[in-house]
Amino acid sequence: MKDTALKSPRYIINPDVVLREEDEDGGLLFNPDTNQIRVLNHTGLFVWKLCDGAHDAPTIANAFCDVYEDVPEDQVGAQVKVFIDEMVANGFIGVAEEPSA
Repeated sequence: MKDTALKSPRYIINPDVVLREEDEDGGLLFNPDTNQIRVLNHTGLFVWKLCDGAHDAPTIANAFCDVYEDVPEDQVGAQVKVFIDEMVANGFIGVAEEPSA
């Protein structure tokens, strides 16, 4: 029987995107497919790096709260989701495919 339960999508970095880290300030992303450049602060870079195909948005938000202790936990999940959705819309991140059963 096929599992029909809804699962949260897992996100994965576009392998074509180039990252240049800028010390503690964050990083610079370049998407050669669209010629878009995106500047990330250190928190955006933290979230982007967790888009490794193994994490969904709630898991990333929980990891964010573990590292950044002074953040309002009730708002982090929504803000992480908005960030990820924007990164997906601009091709910096994709949605990982679930392995077939």
